[in-house]
Amino acid sequence: MKLPKHFGGQGFQGMMSQVQGAMARAQNLEDELAAERIPIDKGQVKAVFNGRGELLKLSLDPAIVDPEDIEGLEDLIVGTIRDGFTKATELRDAKVQSILPNMPDIPGLNR
Repeated sequence: MKLPKHFGGQGFQGMMSQVQGAMARAQNLEDELAAERIPIDKGQVKAVFNGRGELLKLSLDPAIVDPEDIEGLEDLIVGTIRDGFTKATELRDAKVQSILPNMPDIPGLNR
């Protein structure tokens, strides 16, 4: 049986130690993400998200509220929310990668 890359040297104990460390950090990840603040500024529409992708605050410039152009306002809001969620997803992915960088490649386990 061929062992996974980086399995040698430290052996099974070393790999298990890495896995345990990653699991401990992952347990704190949700709290870390909830504490993050991601500001999105589209000029007339501003929002604040947390690292979990939750919308915490939305501010609209009253000048953009035009009863004749509700669709335009909706588009600005949707774009702001989409950008916030995208940035939160990127932040989560970066934090997950920081937990797993030295983990050995284990067959059947995709990261």
